Amino acid sequence: MIRFVLPRIFTGQGVSDGKAHPLTYRDFLAFASAILCLASFGVAQVSYTVRPVREQFPKTTIGTVSHTTTFILTNTGTTNLTVESMTLAPSEFQLVTGWSPNTASPGKSLALGVNFVPDAAKTFNGQLTLYITGASSLVLPLRGTGLTTTAVASLSTPLLTFSAQSLGTSSSQSVTITNVGTSPFTLESINIDPPFTVQGFTAPATVLPAGSLPLTVTYSASTVGTSNNAMVLSYDVLPPNAVALTGIATPASSFVITNFPTLPAATVSSPYLASLTASAGTLPYSWSLPPGSSLPTGLSLSSTGTISGNLDPGVSIGTYTFQVAVTDSSAPPLVATASVTIPVGPVTGANCSNISWNVAGTSTPMVALTDLGFGNYLGSEGGLYPDGSNTRPLESDAAGLAIANSIQPLDANGNLDPNGKYGLISIGESNTSNTYAQFTINANADPSKNSHLVIVKGAQPTAPAAKFADPNDGVWNAIFQFFLPQVGLTPNQVVAAWVQAVNAFPTGKFPTDMMQEQSQLESIAQNLHTKFPNLKLAYFTSKFYDGYDNGLPHPRYPEPYAYETGFAVKWSIQDQIDGDPALNYDPDEGTVKAPWMTWGPYEWSNGLLGRNDGLIWTCQDMTSDGVHPSRPGGWEKDANIILNFFKTETTATPWFLQH
Repeated sequence: MIRFVLPRIFTGQGVSDGKAHPLTYRDFLAFASAILCLASFGVAQVSYTVRPVREQFPKTTIGTVSHTTTFILTNTGTTNLTVESMTLAPSEFQLVTGWSPNTASPGKSLALGVNFVPDAAKTFNGQLTLYITGASSLVLPLRGTGLTTTAVASLSTPLLTFSAQSLGTSSSQSVTITNVGTSPFTLESINIDPPFTVQGFTAPATVLPAGSLPLTVTYSASTVGTSNNAMVLSYDVLPPNAVALTGIATPASSFVITNFPTLPAATVSSPYLASLTASAGTLPYSWSLPPGSSLPTGLSLSSTGTISGNLDPGVSIGTYTFQVAVTDSSAPPLVATASVTIPVGPVTGANCSNISWNVAGTSTPMVALTDLGFGNYLGSEGGLYPDGSNTRPLESDAAGLAIANSIQPLDANGNLDPNGKYGLISIGESNTSNTYAQFTINANADPSKNSHLVIVKGAQPTAPAAKFADPNDGVWNAIFQFFLPQVGLTPNQVVAAWVQAVNAFPTGKFPTDMMQEQSQLESIAQNLHTKFPNLKLAYFTSKFYDGYDNGLPHPRYPEPYAYETGFAVKWSIQDQIDGDPALNYDPDEGTVKAPWMTWGPYEWSNGLLGRNDGLIWTCQDMTSDGVHPSRPGGWEKDANIILNFFKTETTATPWFLQH
C-alpha cells in the first residue's frame, strides 16, 4: 500500500505533537480533496486550510469520553468562506463545538470540536464532512477504538451529611473507594470546593483489585446556613462518580474565628486582599499575629482584620500557613486563635493587579446587586428583583413553584411518560459552555440528581447573545442536529434552560449597552418557547467579575460591563413581572410567548473585595485573558455554584433532585 506522511497538529490543545503520522490511501484522498479545493477554486478566491486533516482518537473505555479534538478551518482566500452544512457519523463521534451555516471572513477561522464516545469494544471509523459554498465537500476522517474494563470503583457511601455545627468548628467523615472489579484503575483527580476539603489522596492513586483508598472529608462551618457540594472523583478508565456533600452551620456559641481555613488564593508579585472574620464576641475586635507567626513577605494584617499588600517578588508559588489572633472588647477580653493558609499561585497573564473595581471616576467600590438593595448604580436601583429586593415577588414565586411541580417525564413527542425523561439546556457563549461542561460532569456524577433529568449543552464558544437572539441563526442548528440527539432527547423533552448570554466589545455606555442586551435576552426567552414547546422555566445569570480583563490588549468584557450585565438580566425579568405581553408565560393571561423567567445564580462579586456572603473571585480563578474560568479550579468553582443553585432553588428541586 502507498503511504503518505504529513505533520499532524492537535489544535484543540494548541500544540504540535511533533510527530509524523502515516496516512492510509483513504485519508490521502480526503487530504488531496482539500488541496484540490485550494487549487480549483483559487480563481473564485475560495481557499482554506484545515488542521488537523484527520484524527486518531486515543483508545477510550466504554462509558467515558475522549479528549476533544478541534478542527480549525482557516479562510486563506479573499472572500467569505461559508460552511453551509455538515454531517458527522457514526454516532460514537459527537460534535462539541461549531455550527452551520457559519461564515469566516478572510483570515479568520472556524472551530469544530469532536469527541469520541465509544459504546462497544471495537474500532470505529467515521468522518466529519463539511459542505462549503463554492467548493467541494471537505471530508475529515475519524478513527477511535473502544475498550472494556473489568475495574469497578465502589464508594462506601453516596452521601455525607454533616450534622449542624456552630461557626468556626469543623468535623470529618470517612469515605472509602474500593475496587470490586478484577483489573486496576487509577484515581486521577478529586474536585471539591469550600467549605469542604479532602485528605488522604495524592494524584494519581492506583487501586488494585480488592484494594481500597480511604479518604477523609472535612466540613468547616464558615457561613451560617446549608452548604451543598459534590466531591467528584475522576478515573483513567472509568466514568466519574461523586459523593454528595451537605453541611449545616449554626451561629457560634462562643467567641471564635469563622474564616474557612484556606484564604483566597494570591498571585506572585501581585496585590492581595482578604478579610478575617470572627463571631460571638463583643465588638469591636482587634486582630494580630501571635509571636512567631508571620505573613508572606509584602503582606500585613491590620487591627481590623484585613490582610493586604503586594506580595514581594521573592515569595514563590506554594502554600503559606500562619496563626492569627483576635481579641474582643469584653472585660476581661476574650481571645481566639486559628491557623489559616494562603495559597500563592503563578502569574496567569491576566491583569492580577485589578483585585477590585470602583465606580468610574470615583473611589467608591462597585457593589453587587444583591448587596446594593435600595441603593443605585448610575441611577439604577439594585437588588435582583423590583424595589431593591433579592426575593421574587410572591405572585411570580407561586407561579414558578406551580410550574416546577408540574414537570414530569416526557416521551419523544412530549407526552407524559413515567419512563420518559426531560432536559435542562444551556444557552450562551464560551464561559457558559466551559462551566456547563464541568457542571454536566458534576451533576451526572451526583447521586442526588433526578434519574429522569438529562443535561444537554446548547452554549458554544464564540456564540454571543446576539446569535441566540436571532431565531434563524445557525447556532440553533447544532442543538437540533447534534446536541439533542447525542444525549437522546427531542426538542419536546426540554423543560428548562440556564442562560448566561452576553456580547463582547461593548461601547462603554450605560444604560445603552444593557438596554440592547436586555432586548436580546428577551428575544432569547421567546426563542426558547418557540423552539422547545415544553420549556417552562428559564434561569438567567449575568457575568462574573471581569476586572482581571481590564488593561489587557483586547479586553472582552471589561468592568464595569461585566457588572452591568446584571441590570440587563434584572430588567428582562422585571418586564415579565410587570406583565409585558411579549413575555407572557401564563395561558390564562393570553398567548404564551416565553417561559417563566427568574434569576439563576448571581455570580458577580467585586474581585478579592468580595461581597457580603463571602463570594470572591481571585486571579487564579481566571485564565490568561482574565475572562474565562481557569481549569480545573475556576471551572469547578463556577460549576459547583450552579450545582448548589439547582439543588437548593425552590423552583428547581422538584425536578432536579431525586425524590
